Order: sequence, then structure tokens, then C-alpha cells
Amino acid sequence: MKRAWLFLVVIVLVSVVAQAITITDLKSSISILKSGDLNVVETIAATFTTPHHGIYRDITYSYRSPNTGKRITIGIKVTGVTLDGSPVPYSIGRHGSDVRIRIGDPNRTITGDHTYVISYTVSRALLFHKDYIQLYWSATGNRWEIPIDHAEALVTLPPGVKPSDIQAVSYVGYLGSRTRGAPPKVESTGQLLFTTKTLMPGEGLTIDIAIPRSKAGIAAPTAGDRALWFLSANKYAGLPIIVLLGMFALWLKVGKDPAKGTIAPQFAPPKDIHPGEAGILIDDRADLRDITAMMIGLAVAGYIKIREIQPEEVGLVAEVKKLFGRNGPADYEFIKVKPPDDKLTRAETRLMTTIFDASHSDKRTLSSLENEFYQHLPQIKADLYSELIKKGFYPHNPERVRSFYITLGGMIVGLGIFIGIFFASLYLGIAVLVSGLIVLAFAPIMPRKTKKGVTVYRDLRGLSEYIHRAEVKQMEFHDAPEKTPELFSKLLPYAMAFNLTRIWTRQFAGLLQQPPEWYVGVSPTFNGAMFTLAMMNLSSGMAQTFVSAPRTAGSAWGGGAGFGGGFSGGGFGGGGGGGW
Repeated sequence: MKRAWLFLVVIVLVSVVAQAITITDLKSSISILKSGDLNVVETIAATFTTPHHGIYRDITYSYRSPNTGKRITIGIKVTGVTLDGSPVPYSIGRHGSDVRIRIGDPNRTITGDHTYVISYTVSRALLFHKDYIQLYWSATGNRWEIPIDHAEALVTLPPGVKPSDIQAVSYVGYLGSRTRGAPPKVESTGQLLFTTKTLMPGEGLTIDIAIPRSKAGIAAPTAGDRALWFLSANKYAGLPIIVLLGMFALWLKVGKDPAKGTIAPQFAPPKDIHPGEAGILIDDRADLRDITAMMIGLAVAGYIKIREIQPEEVGLVAEVKKLFGRNGPADYEFIKVKPPDDKLTRAETRLMTTIFDASHSDKRTLSSLENEFYQHLPQIKADLYSELIKKGFYPHNPERVRSFYITLGGMIVGLGIFIGIFFASLYLGIAVLVSGLIVLAFAPIMPRKTKKGVTVYRDLRGLSEYIHRAEVKQMEFHDAPEKTPELFSKLLPYAMAFNLTRIWTRQFAGLLQQPPEWYVGVSPTFNGAMFTLAMMNLSSGMAQTFVSAPRTAGSAWGGGAGFGGGFSGGGFGGGGGGGW
């Protein structure tokens, strides 16, 4: 019984609201222009039986395509609003996916019969198919809160298009209804007139017109037009583009190296550039490879010797390693030949004092550096960068420049995720996240060399070219030095810094009859090919040991529907309205 009374109350309330305002006539005049835009003029006759300020009209501008699921946005520009032929206050705002036109004076109310005229232009509302252009337009919308006694849509075709050239249908009823309306009447002016019976709240009139493209004379939008439309409709999508252009401009100004010029083969390293510095100048970062190259450079310069340790010297450990297939010596020993002097850079001096500390003043095995050396890597890197800046090769520390943009990009990515989750703004969140990824993508190329740095870089690239191409026997370099054991040792540390160790050592496999003075092997006989393998093992062993850290320690090294298949409320236009 209570439910019956509740239902009756709801019916009465709906009836009261319906009687308070009635749309006696809604006429929509739609002109299809040669530009592809629409001119729409809506004439709405309303009867107010109770005082109201006026009406509001909602026109949908953003749609989800039922076929592709993509969001489509049209452009709506209100050009005029009148009440009974005179200007009237109105405001325009966004209400969800609608443009809401709120008409009336908030300081006065009206009753009786009144006529509103709303004029607006629409862009991007025509659908371009292979053979025809489609106007699929919800003339009234299906979200009116009040009944409409009479509705009609008057369509003006593009110039030169006759009613006999086109196909046209209409749909009436509630949203999703496929009920066809009456066929359009052809006016003496050549216009098409669609009419319908009384529409209850929630019902609407939708028109569907197909115009042959050969007759329409309307150019289809270009890819550029569609891109501009997308950016206009999805302003957030423009944010990554702006960031991309901004980062590119910033790179041109502060990140791009000066012009490098022609790279010619070089047969000796640049003066006062040790292997560690050479490795940094090649790729703007201090790698483990650069540290191991510095070690070999110190050996070649006569500061240390490197000795292979025989398996029997380390007993069971060596046998276990051998069991699991590890090739090469069981360990290596570094022997100090002479202490650091003023010929070494700060980074080279720190490298020597790190290896030969108070507990290992003259000798030290590579294995003893495991889980210890990593603590000194950040400072060695800092010394390397500092020396290069001091020499005028970089204006700023490349590592810090890279870290700045990595941190900035990471923060922007995090902000995008935060916005997407906590503010439920998916599109803005994605746009911000992509912007952060763009900043991260630029981070590796933002460190910049000076003109002096580029000059040395060019020479190093020339040296790298010589080392790399020297393995081709038929390749001859003008004025290239004779291949000798001295040349091998001199350029070996640079080959290691350039990651060309295998190529360089292989060229001297048949020329080396005895090991260099700075290297002592375990074999009583010397073999050039085995020495090549020994250098590879030594480099790999140092890289693994230098970066090794206990598990408890942090790492110290950063290495639209087709025509005729529509429904009421489909297509563009739509929306609804009510009183206020």
C-alpha cells in the first residue's frame, strides 16, 4: 500500500513539473555550408505556468564512438541568443560532455508564452565515408525534462545539391529507439523538413542524411586538420608536444655539442688525456670500463705490475672455480712499482691509494677488493669529472646534468600517476606521465662538451677509428705507425676504454713474443692468442669485482553509424534542456 502511495506521489510531482513549463514548439534550422560547418538556429516556444527565470539548453560536444570506442569532439560556438526578439542575459559553461546555455535574468522571473532563439555554429560534425558525406544529427536531444508538443528540423543542403541527390531518414522516440519518423517533406526552397509528434521527456528527433561526395563539393579534412582538431578537443594531448618541443629547444641551446667537424684517423692519444678520461669523453659517462682502462694505463705507465696467480696458490677455492668452468687464472695480484707522483691526475692517484691502502701497501689481490672497492667508486667518478671540467672539456658535471633531468622526469612521471589515480583525471595524468618520459628520454643527451672538449673528442674518435679498422689487413692508413709491442701496450688501455679490447689484442697475437713488462703470466711459455684471452678475463674480472657490494649495501654505481543504421539520440547534437 505504501509503495502505491509513493508511486502516486511521484506521478503527481512529475505531472506538476511537466505542467510548470511546456515546450509548445521546437524548430531547428540546420544549414550545411561548403566549408563543412553547420549553422544551427533553434527557435524554442515555451509556456511558463509558474514563475521561472528562463530555460537552459544542453548541447553535447563530446561523444564516444559506438564503433571504435574513441572519443569524438565537435566544435560549438554560440553566436546569439534572444528572448521574444530582444537580447537576453545568458551564460555558457561546460556540464559534463555538454555545452550548457543558461538563458534568463537571475534577478527576475517570467510567466506565460515566450520564444527563445539560439544561434550557433558547429564544426567537425559531418562524417566522411568513402562515397558519401553523412549528417547524423540529434536535432532536439533526448534529455529534455519537459515535454515538447511539436518539433521539426529544417535542413538546408549545400549549394548545388538537390533533394533528389540525397537519402534521408529520421528516428523518433527514447534514446536507442530505431523507430523511423515520417519521410521528410521537400519545401519549395529545396529544403528538407522533418516533423514529429509530441515528444515526452526523454524522447527526441534525430535526422540522418547521406549526400554523395561527388555532389556535395565539401573537401574532406586533411591529416593536418584532424591533428589540429584532436589537439583542440584534447588540450591535454598538447602538453607532451609542448614538452617535446621545449626539451628539443633546450637541448639545442644547452645540451648539443658544438659541431664536431671531420673525423680523421689518429695514431696516438691526445696529450695529457689518460684512458679513463678518454672513455668519458667518448660517451659522456664514467663506466666501469673506464676504471679498468685506468688500471691498465697505470700498469703501462710503470706504476704497477699485474701478476696472474696460479691455482695452487689459492688451493681449494681455485679447484672449485675450475669445477664450475671458470677459465683463466684463479686470481690477480697488483704490485706497486712506484708511488703516485705529480704526473698522475687526482683520479689516478685516488685509484692507486684505494688499491694500496694501509693494509696492503705494496701488494694486493683482486679478490681482496671484492665488497670493498665499490665504496670508492663515487669519489673516483667525481674526480674524473672534476678533472675534465678543470681542463675545460665540460662546462658542467655530465653526471649531475643527467641526474637532474632524470630526477625531474621521474618526478613528472610520478605526478602524472598521482593525478591519474587521486584526481581521477586519466587523460591529464597520461599527458603528464608522457611528458615526464620525454624528459627522461632527453636526459642522456643533455650533457654538453665545450669547443675544446669537442676537439679532443674528435681526436679520440679518430684513434678509435684506427684501432677498430686496423684489424682489416687490406686497410692501409697513411703514415700509420709500425705495429710493435710498444704500440700495443701504449694503445691497449685506450682500446679497453673504447670497448675494442678484443679487436686490438687480436692484431698483435702473432707479433707478441713475450708478455709486456707490466704483466706476469702463470704459463712458462708465452702465447699471443692466450694473452688476448687473458686481457679479456682481466677486464671482466676487474669490472665484476669493482662493482661488487654486500647484499646489505646499496649499489654505489649507476651504470559513427553508417547511413540508415542509426537510432534516436544517435549522432552529433543532442543534449536536452529544462527550466530554472
